Amino acid sequence: MDSKPKVMVLGTFHMRYTPDLHRVELDDVLLHDRQREIKEVVNSLKEFNPTKIALEVEKDKNECLNEEFRKYLNEDLALEVDEIHQIGFRLASELNHNKLFAVDWMDNVGNLGLGQVMEWAKEEQPQMYQHIDDTYRKKLQLNMAPNIYEMVKQSNSKARIKLDHEMYMAIARIGRETSYIGIDWVRWWYQRNLIIYSNLAEISTLPDDRTLLIIGSGHVHLVTQFLKESGLVDVVSPNEYFR
Repeated sequence: MDSKPKVMVLGTFHMRYTPDLHRVELDDVLLHDRQREIKEVVNSLKEFNPTKIALEVEKDKNECLNEEFRKYLNEDLALEVDEIHQIGFRLASELNHNKLFAVDWMDNVGNLGLGQVMEWAKEEQPQMYQHIDDTYRKKLQLNMAPNIYEMVKQSNSKARIKLDHEMYMAIARIGRETSYIGIDWVRWWYQRNLIIYSNLAEISTLPDDRTLLIIGSGHVHLVTQFLKESGLVDVVSPNEYFR
């Protein structure tokens, strides 16, 4: 039986501001204790021994991403407070990789933004807005204790990934009559994740490829689903490496 490339989808929280529905307010990740916790994450990922590292960066910025990475390797760049630098750059450097892979897509193709959808719901469909807030957003807030390593574990729990995706299905119900306000954004969300899947498939073609995707945890359900349904790769759970 022919072996397939392996892909691990690692869900993370965003260390810096993003327009996501749920994010984390961190103290300074550059502090000694936080750096030690990030090192624990990196060491766990090294056990997977990825041959390629893909990041939540738009594909058309791939050259800029790798220019930054080269500067880091040459000690000409101080790491910024985000998971791309703190986890992705560190891991790639320690594994002696010479390049990284940008696989994201963010064109708006005329769709409403998520913030606009939620503002519409707040004004026009307040019960649905409150349902999403109470049932999903509040429950998806990560517990800061005890550390970043534990937060990454939380981000990849099956229960959390399931709840995250259910929230998007609730957002799809925002609207009135034939005004499909929520679906306008959700279809963009599906398109984005399909493109991420396609870009991953493009770089994961050889039997010994072991690709690691580091991405916001909200993407994990769909990207994993698309990878599994493609039959092209074997999907490896990060939970096997975070104990």
